[in-house]
Amino acid sequence: YRKYALPYEKQMADIAHESGLPYALHICGDTAPILADMTLTGADAFELDYKTDIIKIHHICKDSITLFGTIDPSAVLALGAPEQVEEKAVQLLSVYGDSPRFVMSAGCAIPPFTPAENIERLVKVTTHYPPAA
Repeated sequence: YRKYALPYEKQMADIAHESGLPYALHICGDTAPILADMTLTGADAFELDYKTDIIKIHHICKDSITLFGTIDPSAVLALGAPEQVEEKAVQLLSVYGDSPRFVMSAGCAIPPFTPAENIERLVKVTTHYPPAA
């Protein structure tokens, strides 16, 4: 990563920033081994896969880089029950509850056959978190 990707990703972030634009970096898979190096790109946001440990992401990024993710788009959103979507969303919101740098999202593209009720549940849980006592 350091040799083949980081220099070019940093260059892209620099170009975006010189143009007055934010820069988001998307990488699929488990990025835990390179997460600290990814912060060196200067990216404003990361869109990360569900395979990366949310606790590690939070520890490294919560104060400086916005996270988009990390709901599993296939097993949870497309193929899971609404209750599973809610459970995963609550888990993510509870980890990132101390940071304004979190956008609830899938970690990758959402399949077109995803049930509307799962998307609706995700939006409902996210907009009503934390639940009223």
